[in-house]
Amino acid sequence: MRAEQADQDIFEALLRRTITQSVIEDLDHAIPGVTVLAALLQHDAWQARKEQLSPQTLQVMASAQRLLGNQAARRRET
Repeated sequence: MRAEQADQDIFEALLRRTITQSVIEDLDHAIPGVTVLAALLQHDAWQARKEQLSPQTLQVMASAQRLLGNQAARRRET
């Protein structure tokens, strides 16, 4: 049981890091796929809740969605 939890913790840490790096890269480099990434995150967040991932992971996903949504809105205004 402890090994399974350790594996889950490692998985979620890598997932959070990957999401964070992807969002930073999109925001820093003004990559046009922001809305695509936001849509993927929305689906992934739904799956994460279904799989009962940690609140920390869900928060990272929610923050990423907000940031990407704000960025997409700014791009539509210009």
